[in-house]
Amino acid sequence: MNQAKKLLFYVVLNIVVSAITIIAVLYLWENTKLKNMLFDSGDIPAEVSSAASSSDIAAASENLLIEIGEVGGIGNLATEYVRLVRPGSEPGDTISLQDWSIKDENNHQYNILEQSGVASLDLHGQGAVNIYTKEGDSNPIELYLDLSDPIWQPGETVTLIDPEGEVHDTYLIP
Repeated sequence: MNQAKKLLFYVVLNIVVSAITIIAVLYLWENTKLKNMLFDSGDIPAEVSSAASSSDIAAASENLLIEIGEVGGIGNLATEYVRLVRPGSEPGDTISLQDWSIKDENNHQYNILEQSGVASLDLHGQGAVNIYTKEGDSNPIELYLDLSDPIWQPGETVTLIDPEGEVHDTYLIP
């Protein structure tokens, strides 16, 4: 009986240590730049990496006005979206989305406001906007590209293009 208690103690201890380790790794993965370092180093498309040196990329990442926060619902027209966010900016600070666009790896480029039928939209500091692929009625927090097919796939890079036509941010879809 004493042997069984020892065994049970070590099994429970192993479960607790494993759970704590998994939670710590997931926390670090989500709340640090580890994920970006792993994906950005070798997964930058050739057109982006050849157009910008590593110092240019580092400088650009510090000055991101808008970034791609996430891409969700991949391959499902009903739920597919790209989220643009304004991290690290003051809440009263705004930037117009006029002439900003997103591009897929097949060089299909979508002007965010033109495609969604919105005349103008300012993205506030600490704010976000979801850009859905499907048809819908656009509003200040949800824009709809009114497409009939999903456009994003796993492993594809989403590119955010600023009004000057320069690559502003990229996002590798997991």
